[in-house]
Amino acid sequence: MTVAHRHRAPSGLRWSETVLAILTEAGVTGERRVIALRGLVGYVTGAIQLEHLGPLAGDGTDTIAALPEAEFPYMSETARAARGVTAERAFSEGLDLLLAGLTASRPSGARSV
Repeated sequence: MTVAHRHRAPSGLRWSETVLAILTEAGVTGERRVIALRGLVGYVTGAIQLEHLGPLAGDGTDTIAALPEAEFPYMSETARAARGVTAERAFSEGLDLLLAGLTASRPSGARSV
């Protein structure tokens, strides 16, 4: 399934239908359900792309870890920590964070910062 042609991908439509059923059962409806589904589709699509195009075990992580700390303190430190994170862990724990955000209650119409 690609995001541009999601309406032509039966497997993607089935996956989305299942996710929507789960969201509905959890009490997520209306526009919030639209946003939740798009967030999940975006997360899964992005995670797959990152795993294949920019894996944490790749050369890019080593390059970022070697950046000058004075100029890129957070990027270099985070890249050094990334060496110990598997793709599976990055995906599952990232998904946990996203799902926790979906379940956080927020008054209708309130925007996050």
